[in-house]
Formats: sequence, structure tokens, C-alpha cells
Amino acid sequence: MKGEFRFSNRFSFQDGENEFAEILSEYKSQNVFYIDLTTSNPTQAGFQYPSEAIRHSFQTADLITYLPDPQGDKKARDTIREYYKSKGIEIESEDLFLVSSSSEAYSYLFKLFCDAGDSILIPAPGYPLFEFLSVMEGLRTISYYTKKENLWKLQISDLEPTNLARSKLLLIVSPNNPTGSIFTAADFESIKELLINYNIPLIIDEVFSDYVYDGEVHSTLIDTETPVITVNGLSKILGMPGMKLSWILLSGPAPWKRKTKEFLELISDTYLSVNTPVQNVLSDLIQWRTMIQTQILKRIQRNRTILKQIFSELDLSKKILCDLPKAGWYCILESKAFFPEETFSLRLLKDKQVYIHTGEMFGFPEVENSGRIILSLLTETESFESGIERIIKILKEAENS
Repeated sequence: MKGEFRFSNRFSFQDGENEFAEILSEYKSQNVFYIDLTTSNPTQAGFQYPSEAIRHSFQTADLITYLPDPQGDKKARDTIREYYKSKGIEIESEDLFLVSSSSEAYSYLFKLFCDAGDSILIPAPGYPLFEFLSVMEGLRTISYYTKKENLWKLQISDLEPTNLARSKLLLIVSPNNPTGSIFTAADFESIKELLINYNIPLIIDEVFSDYVYDGEVHSTLIDTETPVITVNGLSKILGMPGMKLSWILLSGPAPWKRKTKEFLELISDTYLSVNTPVQNVLSDLIQWRTMIQTQILKRIQRNRTILKQIFSELDLSKKILCDLPKAGWYCILESKAFFPEETFSLRLLKDKQVYIHTGEMFGFPEVENSGRIILSLLTETESFESGIERIIKILKEAENS
């Protein structure tokens, strides 16, 4: 073959393994124990699952007969409708499109509304995933920055007119992970006229909607005057990312919904990605929601309590700011000692064998001479407490050096 191998420009950002990946790879190859405070996969976090009951569901269900529906199996969509009904939200099964994952949901929606080279508005802080998904669809991302003084909630002042004018979609994560902010009906009303004026559909990622604390409330937003599209799925609801089933929930003006369904059906019919077995056992799987979520919620609350206790006993409030989330799975610590974030995080991994995320990874704005680190509240409690102690120990060592 002449010359270099030719690949898409989509991969121009890929520079190979970073230093974190190299160290973790070395730890694993040499069986070096380290504390992972980035855990996001519940099936690797020590929770108990009804494995035998799930196996039985798959053994007794029809896993062979294939009757594809571009929107997804009607019985499965009815099960999802009942899930929303249990939360006081009335939806129609015909407004649902089943997909294999939330990532695929975004790929469908990006194809539906955007052409290559178009721009979309994404939240910062938010998911790093949005940028990668956008690159795969040939789109540009424009970050809008929410502010700590507004509890990281989207305000109309965060959306610049020039960016709105050149964007095809506005994405919101609510509840947000890692900030824990919740986009309410009142928040929606404050930007609704803006969405209508700029003719921009709103996409709300609500995958963390079942993980809300301290009296906060999340409610799925449905509207008839402007397009509001919701993305959710089993990955977080059941704490089982391997059960690949997510969905797109449509709301908006009736003529818009009719046309949207027509085009979404074409996209979905092209891929038909949702597998039959998981659709056929969905009504069985969803019954285990309370059992699984109770364990996750207890773990999160326990780790939140540990953070409170450690900060209270050691009087760390002047050295480290701790934003205990009111939703989601992560928490944020902020300190001058964490700056620069990557330097601190690498030192923590090398010297104390503790792996954390930096605030930069989630798009947090820079704070002069201060840094943020992000910790997973899913981590098994003993490891979580040990990890926090090691973080404090490295800070004390730095003070005494």
C-alpha cells in the first residue's frame, strides 16, 4: 500500500494513551492495588443483583421470534409508560422510540436535526461524551457555562444570542452529573420563549432522575408548544449498563411530532439495533428497580455521611470546599491544593494509589489558583473512606514539606 493508511478526520483528536492510562495499565499488569474513586459501573461496585431471577426471565421468554418495530416492541414501550406513570407522569407509548443506549439516542437525534458542520449547544460542566458523539456525527459543539453561584443551574444569561442563532439543538443534563443540579419546570419556562424564538429543540438527559436527595424533586418535562425531547434508559434506572435499552421520549406541537416520528422511524428502521431479548423481558427487569436502587441510594447516602463526618472532625472547610450533590452519583471537592488539577491527580495516583477525575474532564470553568476533583459516591464505602483519607494525607504532606 502506498503512503500512510487513510482514516477519517474524526480521529484527529486521538493521541494515544495519556499518562493516567499508562499508570493504571502498569498497576493492573503488576497487580498493584489502587483505590478507584471514579467508579461509574454499578455492576463493578459490590451491589447485589437478582441474577437467578433475571436468568429465569431470559430462559422463559421468547428470544427467537423477530418482529421488528422501528419504534421498539409495543409491550416494552407500554412498560416504560407505566414506569413514568408510577412517577406521576402521563405519556403515550407512541411517543417513545427504543434504542440500544443513550449514546445511540443522541446519534439518532443528531442525524434527525443536524447536517455535518452544524453546531449544537452542550452544557459545561457536563458529559465529556457529548463532544465525542458530536465528532462522530461531524458536528461542532458550543459549550454554555453554568455558574456555581447559580448552583450550576442553567440561566437565560448563560445562553448567548450569537450561539443560539447558529445552533440546531440545546442539550441539558438534569439531574446533572457531577454538579447535581436539577432543571425544573420553572427553569424551563424561563427559557421557553427563547427556544421558540430561535426554533431550537431542547434535549434533556434525565438518566439520573431516580437519584435525587435532600428533598429535591425531579420531574420529566413535557410540553406541547415547543419540542422537548427526553433521553433515559436502563443503564442508570436498573444500575445495569450491560442491559442495553434506552429510549427517546418526544413532546412538542402535534405537527412537529408527526414529522419527527416519520423521520425517526426511517433512521430507526435503518439500524434496528435494539435486541429482541431485552425488550421481551423488560417488564420482568423493571420490577427489580426498587431493590437495586435502594442499594445504590444507601451507598451514596453513606458516602455522603462519611464526607460530612470527615470534614466536620478535621475542620477541613477552610482548606477544601465540598459540594455535596443533591442528585447524581458524583461529588465535587475544590481546593487551592488541587491546582493544577492534572498535576495533583497524577501525584495522588503515583504516590497514594488513588484514582480520581479532574474537574477539567467535565468542563468546569477554571478558577484562579484553585482546582476541582470529582469523586464517585458509588465507590464501596471502605474504599471511599480510605481514598478520602489518602487525599487528606497528601495535602498534609504538602503543607509540611
